[in-house]
Amino acid sequence: MTNVNQNMAKVFKALSNEQRLNLFKMIYYWEKTIDSNMCCGVNKAFSKACECMNLSKSTISHHLKELQNANLVICEREGQTLTCQVNKELISSIKIFFD
Repeated sequence: MTNVNQNMAKVFKALSNEQRLNLFKMIYYWEKTIDSNMCCGVNKAFSKACECMNLSKSTISHHLKELQNANLVICEREGQTLTCQVNKELISSIKIFFD
């Protein structure tokens, strides 16, 4: 299997979990709808993600780690603040993969 296929398999495996798929969609949606002056992704919205999905913080953290391992999101931590963004390059690669 080629590297591209291996990477795509990793992406789709990460998204095969319904909770992770919903979390990814939530991050994607938040990025598209948040004012450019505000923080993007899950920054300061970690608790909101827990509320929206009715999941514990440890479960959300686990899912974010899996999304990050699949390179679907890019996360950075500054103190208590976690910022996650959708990896737009990977999304472009997925689109190209199917062309």
